[in-house]
Amino acid sequence: MISDYYDKTFTVEGPTTTQSATGAWTPGWSSVGTFKGWIDYLSGQDVNVGAQFIDRATHVIGCSSTCSWVLNSYRIKDSDSLIYRVLHNDDPVRIQHHREIILEFNQSDNLST
Repeated sequence: MISDYYDKTFTVEGPTTTQSATGAWTPGWSSVGTFKGWIDYLSGQDVNVGAQFIDRATHVIGCSSTCSWVLNSYRIKDSDSLIYRVLHNDDPVRIQHHREIILEFNQSDNLST
């Protein structure tokens, strides 16, 4: 079964803002949950990635169908604390069997942590 490969834990973070004592708003991220899955690189040959993401997509996470709560505005950290931006959360076979979360690895996200 595909779920046999869900061996890595991912932390999902959502955007937040905090207000300083001077009244300025600062953007940030806070944890909204975790899930287990597998991650892999995408190659230019992966035709399942929508054309709108092909230029930006670098990785894909496979996870259970219960991960439908992961939104495009979120980002994901893996167990090595690498950060990926969520581009699309897909139900590829349309039967709620599993999800494929299309990601973009952005070096600048990982320099600031």
